[in-house]
Amino acid sequence: MSGLLFRFSPVGHLTTVLLWIVPVFLSFDPVTPLLFLALSIAALFLIGRVRLLRFARLVLPLLLLPVGLFVLNLLFTDTAGHPGTVNVLGVAVSSYALHRALIVAIRSTALIEISVGYLLVAEPLDLVNSLMQQLRLSPRVGFSIYVAWNTIPRMRADLARIRSIHRVRLHGRERRFADIVPTAVSLLSGAIRHAQRASISMAVRGLESDAPRTFLRESQWRSRDTLYLAANAAVTAGLFVLSVANGWFVFGLG
Repeated sequence: MSGLLFRFSPVGHLTTVLLWIVPVFLSFDPVTPLLFLALSIAALFLIGRVRLLRFARLVLPLLLLPVGLFVLNLLFTDTAGHPGTVNVLGVAVSSYALHRALIVAIRSTALIEISVGYLLVAEPLDLVNSLMQQLRLSPRVGFSIYVAWNTIPRMRADLARIRSIHRVRLHGRERRFADIVPTAVSLLSGAIRHAQRASISMAVRGLESDAPRTFLRESQWRSRDTLYLAANAAVTAGLFVLSVANGWFVFGLG
C-alpha cells in the first residue's frame, strides 16, 4: 500500500479513474490518451505517492500487450486504399498501418496504466467495504468477494507447503513437468474445501439475509472526497475540451 497524501473514498477515486478512462476509450488519436496518461501518472506520484520501482515492477510486464498490439497492427492492417510507405527498422510498411499501430499501442498503454494505477493506491477490500456502505452493494456479494480474496494467501501457503514436501521426497531434485498437474489438483481441492467451510460459516452468521447491517470499519464520504472528485471532473472536462478544440480528438479509425 502506498503512502497516500490524503485518504480518499475508494468509490470516489474509482469514479475519478472511470472519468479518465472514458475519453481514452472513445478516442482514436495519439494525443488524447497521452493527455490522460500524463494526468494519471501525475496523480499517482503526487497524491498517491507510489514508489517508482513498485510502479515499474507492476506495469512494465503488462506493456508486452501494447507492444504485441503494435506489431500485429503494423503487420496485418489492411492498407488497401491507403498509399504511402515508411521505413521501420529496415522494413517498408504502410504509413497508415504505422499510424494505426501507434494509436492502438498508446491507447492500450494509457488504459493499462490508469487501471493498474488505481490498484496501487487502493486496497481491494476497502473498495468492497465502501461499495457496500456507500452504493448499497449486497452484503452477500461483498462478503463473498472477501472470502474469495482471502483464499489467495491460503493457496499460496498450500503451494509453498507442497513445494517443500516435493523437495523432501525428491531429495532436492527439480520437479518434472508432469508434477504440475497433481500440484494444481491439490491446490484446487484445498480451495474447494475452504469454499465449503466458508459458505457454511457465512450461512450460520446470517449473511444470506438482506437485512440492514452495521460495519466494524465505517466508510464515510467526506467533503474532501467531493472536492477531489469535482476537481478531477473539471480537469478531465478541460482536457477533453482542449483536445476537441485543437482538433486532436478523433472518434473512429479511418
